[in-house]
Amino acid sequence: MLPVIRPLLLTGLLALLPLLFGLAVNTAAPHPPTAARAPAHCTRYCHDHACSHATPANSPAYFQLRPLYGYTVRALAAGGGGTTYVLANLLVFLVAIPLLLLRLTYAVLRDARTIRRLQDTLPHA
Repeated sequence: MLPVIRPLLLTGLLALLPLLFGLAVNTAAPHPPTAARAPAHCTRYCHDHACSHATPANSPAYFQLRPLYGYTVRALAAGGGGTTYVLANLLVFLVAIPLLLLRLTYAVLRDARTIRRLQDTLPHA
């Protein structure tokens, strides 16, 4: 196999894992997706507004990360609202960050292979 193909193939397979996980979670969800508020469980309404289901006892991470979420939304909306916000959101979270992670993963796999190859050429004591 070509030296470039194996890390590239592994990177592609690793990139599929979150997609498969998301598909599994979404197909196994007990409630259909909705933007309406539901008193018994979280919906898209909780994403768009403050979640009334979360308490510091059952969701401590929600309360710790809520300020970061607010900063992120304000940064994405800095160029304007509406379509600009949607495009910025898609560009950052569906293009820029995944490409960066794929590039870093490929580099690590490629470098690990190079290190193994170089270690094999060293004389052993």
